[in-house]
Amino acid sequence: MITPRIEEENAVPPAPSRSLSEDVLQSAEQAVLSNPASDGILAPAGHDDAPAAGVLVRYREALADQVARKPGQSALLALAAGALGAALLRTLVIRRRRHQRS
Repeated sequence: MITPRIEEENAVPPAPSRSLSEDVLQSAEQAVLSNPASDGILAPAGHDDAPAAGVLVRYREALADQVARKPGQSALLALAAGALGAALLRTLVIRRRRHQRS
């Protein structure tokens, strides 16, 4: 005999109200990558960016493919890169404060 408490613990949670299918994730990724506000951020002003544009296009396409294939791994890598960047920034700020006190 199963008690009501055990039944509650073993109950399957309800399905999410909105399914995150490959199509939804892909369209969200494309919306972010095609944002016109992000164009030109990486290109230096006053330089011929024709050779660099091809590299950036290939990089964006490879990144988009990777995120589409492995969204969980991509999110974890982005989180790790952000944490590493924050740790580096914190270290630089602490060193600068120590140097100013000396």
